[in-house]
Amino acid sequence: MTLSQKLPIAITALALTGMPLAISPAMAATTDVHIKTKDVSILGFDLSDRADAARLLKQITTASKRVCTISTHRETVRERVLRRRCADKATDIAVQSLNSPTLNAVWQETQQN
Repeated sequence: MTLSQKLPIAITALALTGMPLAISPAMAATTDVHIKTKDVSILGFDLSDRADAARLLKQITTASKRVCTISTHRETVRERVLRRRCADKATDIAVQSLNSPTLNAVWQETQQN
């Protein structure tokens, strides 16, 4: 993959009636599932540079949060937990798809905090 490409980040929020759900292939096959994606450009980022990797990770996590947002005004505790899991999973998928040891290391450090 060249850095000039746009990466359609594998940020997927599976939704059933507006609520993000845990990613489940069995569920996806049997329900009315809506998949939301957000493109994040990797143009101009040197993925071997720690500072660039951190900046890109910030863009990826922001995009993940956006696609995992629930459209209702009030959010229950359960919905908040599901939204966070969705965003974390989406970010993880995106980071892994770029196959960058530096980006992966930065992502793992944020998970430990």
